[in-house]
Amino acid sequence: MPEHKLSQLLARHKAFWDRASVERPLLNLTAQEADSLYAPLHGISIPLADGTILCEQGEPLATGMIDPKLIVGIEEFPIRRRDSQREGPLTVGDLLVTRAPWGKIPWVEAVLGCPVIPRLDTGGIYSWPYLKGPDQLSAIPGLDNNPWLDLLTEFTRTLVADSGGSYQVVQCLQRGPIDLVSALLGHTEMCVALYDQPREIQALTERCTETFIAVARAQQNLVPRLRGGLCNAFAVWSPGTVVRTQCDVASSVSARHYERFFFPYDVEICKAFDYSITHLHSGYLHHVDVLLKDRYPTAIQVSLDTGSTPFTVHDRIPIFARILEEKPLFIQGEMTRRELDEILERLPARGLYISPNRVTSDFVQAA
Repeated sequence: MPEHKLSQLLARHKAFWDRASVERPLLNLTAQEADSLYAPLHGISIPLADGTILCEQGEPLATGMIDPKLIVGIEEFPIRRRDSQREGPLTVGDLLVTRAPWGKIPWVEAVLGCPVIPRLDTGGIYSWPYLKGPDQLSAIPGLDNNPWLDLLTEFTRTLVADSGGSYQVVQCLQRGPIDLVSALLGHTEMCVALYDQPREIQALTERCTETFIAVARAQQNLVPRLRGGLCNAFAVWSPGTVVRTQCDVASSVSARHYERFFFPYDVEICKAFDYSITHLHSGYLHHVDVLLKDRYPTAIQVSLDTGSTPFTVHDRIPIFARILEEKPLFIQGEMTRRELDEILERLPARGLYISPNRVTSDFVQAA
């Protein structure tokens, strides 16, 4: 990409963060080409470091089984043309091309000591809770010589070398403090402990927060800066460091409990970086007002729960508009053409990013 065009693109990205006046939002229409990423669950095979293919289901993965160089090509999107003579950052439309360490591995849960279990039939790799209570901080492994953290940094180095500056290496999928506490204890056990052991829950959440920040920084310390900044998982550049976190498990606690027990730690994560994004789901936005009380996070991302909750895109437009009054907003997910048009017509362009995983035709019932 010519330097002047790259400068123009990065200026558009900065305008997004600044919620500056723009003619149109940032659009990611490339995800429609990746139908396989959003297809029903399907099996996977994992090439192992010893040259074999993982075929045993239900047994925990060990770090020695995984060689990043053997799986560096998994889930690369968009596919690069290896014979391309183009130099510099690859772009697609309004966005830069990005890649992260393999997203199926629950990296931070593994760093915290959770067993990592593959399910080859569904294509998932899951963590398993192992703490008997929130007071068992001593059972959590440290970060020095942590094999999963070492593997993650090795994977990051492998991506950086493979990219050669063509794509931007971004933070792996990291679940936030409430999700990590749930992963360590089990979901029901966490909810009960909020009432029975609140101090212990807060100490455990602090430990998860410290680990989250350390894992994110360990990756970013290895990634070359682009014009002094970094990209996030949504392929938007920021003129500084950036972090993506999430609080999916907040779907099953009240906004009051989220604000008391977990929001301060989400803020702590976001303050550790120049720019920050909290991932939410459109079916569970009861705690949005909590997220709008503070400067942090600096942006919010909402994944659309199309069909799995009773809320439609139309229902959520007023909440999206309220978010955009305070912070930039990423909207991502399957939507109909009519829903995409409604978003474009009813929401301001400033600070808005739209990524339709797939745009479907509107269903019209025969008369």
